[in-house]
Amino acid sequence: MSPSPSSSSPQTTDVAVIGSGIVGLSTAHHLMDRGLSCLLIDAKGPAGETSFGNAGSISVGNVMPQSTPGIVTKALRMLANPLAPLKLDWAVSPSYARWLLQFLNQGRLQHVLPIIDALSAINTASRGAWLDLGERIGANELIGHTGYLHVYSEDATFEKGEWERGLMRERGVAFDVLDAAQLRDLEPNIGTGFQRAVFQRESLAMRDPGEFCRRLFDDLRARGAASLTASASAIARQGDGYRIDTDRGPVHAGRVVVAAGAWSNALLRPFGLKIPVIPARGYHLMYPEVQAVVQRPTLWAERYMVVSPMQAGIRMTSIKELTALGRDPHYALIHRLDPEARKLFPGITGEPVSEWAGNRPCTPDSLPIIDRVPGEDIFIATGHGHLGLTQGPVTGRLVDQMMAGHATDIPLTPYGLARFG
Repeated sequence: MSPSPSSSSPQTTDVAVIGSGIVGLSTAHHLMDRGLSCLLIDAKGPAGETSFGNAGSISVGNVMPQSTPGIVTKALRMLANPLAPLKLDWAVSPSYARWLLQFLNQGRLQHVLPIIDALSAINTASRGAWLDLGERIGANELIGHTGYLHVYSEDATFEKGEWERGLMRERGVAFDVLDAAQLRDLEPNIGTGFQRAVFQRESLAMRDPGEFCRRLFDDLRARGAASLTASASAIARQGDGYRIDTDRGPVHAGRVVVAAGAWSNALLRPFGLKIPVIPARGYHLMYPEVQAVVQRPTLWAERYMVVSPMQAGIRMTSIKELTALGRDPHYALIHRLDPEARKLFPGITGEPVSEWAGNRPCTPDSLPIIDRVPGEDIFIATGHGHLGLTQGPVTGRLVDQMMAGHATDIPLTPYGLARFG
């Protein structure tokens, strides 16, 4: 890592990128292609948060936001079910009460359809961005062309999913509806309670999300990027650029990219912004590697639980716990789902070897924020929620195009600050 800059002669750079998850790293990758110097600032270093612990699915075919028509009834049922993914950290519920109202409002039909179009646009563009990035840094072996499998344990849930499947067809998503025999051709070791499935053919899978980010970070460093393992506390105008205060001293940058996930809000507030991004904590358990138990990320629709093969073993992810930063994780929530993971794939053996929790940065409409702070050379790339891994590389490309004043690959209006008023 770069040495700590002193207060008398702060480190300078063309662009400071605050956040070294897949979004920040991808942004720096494109900025450096244009010859700009970059300084990466992150308290935990590369992939220290959700870019490490996610399910590994690059969900190209995902078009549905978290909030949809009927979400109020669905959410109440989830809260009453100890095995459902939605959890509320009641002790800090006032901190996200307004966000929750916005979330419920975004589930109305008149709001949902434009959101679905915007999700489809950015996720469709993500496939090529991922393959390009993997090729550039020599990490193609970490990207699996496995598709993404959604399985159902209840006929009623599968039938209700026809609305979503119709929306996928309208937007050109490549998928197959599978019966029990076809499902077992893909996943021979799936549990007996699963008879229906939807297979998104063009989705990709990350075999080790943390390792990919570390490889990308090492590539950036080899190309001349600087890095600082530090917590950024404030951004302020200074001279012809900005001073970023960190717990290892200040740095100076001509421009700033805020890709700090759920920590972005505090950095932007002095510029008159209060973005509706809250931490929705997700969890995972890692199990010992068992050969051929599961071939691809597999989502159990009724549990919203994903089991994925990783280089280090088998990963089970779940839970959307609305909380606040600095709160201790409740690991009992994910351990409660251990028996359910074994129903999905009975070949999972042994006790979990590790547990993890991380804060997804979630917006009420499930769309990321990709925009510029009005009147400033500060750019925002946050709020990717459950799709940060999927959208990271394409977000980096879009931020670079925006900063360069070029036409972006997809229109950025749906992801702008103006949608929040």
